[in-house]
Amino acid sequence: MIWKVIAQSVIGSSHVAGGRGCEDAVRYCQVPLPDGDEALIGFVSDGAGSAAHAAEASTLAVNQSVQIVHNWIIAGKEIDDIALMELAEQVYDKLDQVAQKKEAALNEFSCTLLGFVLLPQKACFMQIGDGAIARNDGSGYFTHLWWPHNGEYQNTTAFLIDDPSLKNLKTKVIDESIAEVALFTDGLQMLALNNETETVHQPFLNDLFKVLRMTENAAHIDILNNRLAGYLASDTINSRTDDDKTLLLATRLKNGKQVV
Repeated sequence: MIWKVIAQSVIGSSHVAGGRGCEDAVRYCQVPLPDGDEALIGFVSDGAGSAAHAAEASTLAVNQSVQIVHNWIIAGKEIDDIALMELAEQVYDKLDQVAQKKEAALNEFSCTLLGFVLLPQKACFMQIGDGAIARNDGSGYFTHLWWPHNGEYQNTTAFLIDDPSLKNLKTKVIDESIAEVALFTDGLQMLALNNETETVHQPFLNDLFKVLRMTENAAHIDILNNRLAGYLASDTINSRTDDDKTLLLATRLKNGKQVV
């Protein structure tokens, strides 16, 4: 076990009150590599509250993304900025196909998409819409890849299906080994980010990662994963945000030291 991962999508209190289900989604996959190391793929998505098929869209987006990248890694495909654009195009096309099959407008499948592909000596990131990706910079300090994309009006953002040219898609490839990363949707932005300084709120992630670093087996990770769901559904969190909340945490550190 090289990568230790916990991830949960939890319904927001406003969705419960409105009789709606959770419209966030998360999926990840660990891929064994021929040299004995491990690649990690992770994606989260937030379906637009105004979209009739928001939950289906977010679930399809993360499932398709992980499956496509998994197949690429198995096939030995080079993953770079061009490949990440290709990935977004394929997910866009799939959402379009499903919308046509249901005879629904494409904007009824509006969703954000954030994700990463972590390889031994390379990290690839992509994002369209709000939410954020944060990485440990190697010193224990978490930095965001991009500040959340917000539109002209409050509570608006860009979605994957907004434009077939994907002009709002951001990609980044870093040629280094990254040991810790977090993904979260906009439901957690108020807790995980500091708007005044446009920085990651360090205590929020450090407290969560501190426990995950100490795990040593799959059973312990399962316990932490269940606790994460409870934490995201707690009154403490719901008092700060009434939206759906998704959080993925991944580390290859053990008590602060990288597993080799």
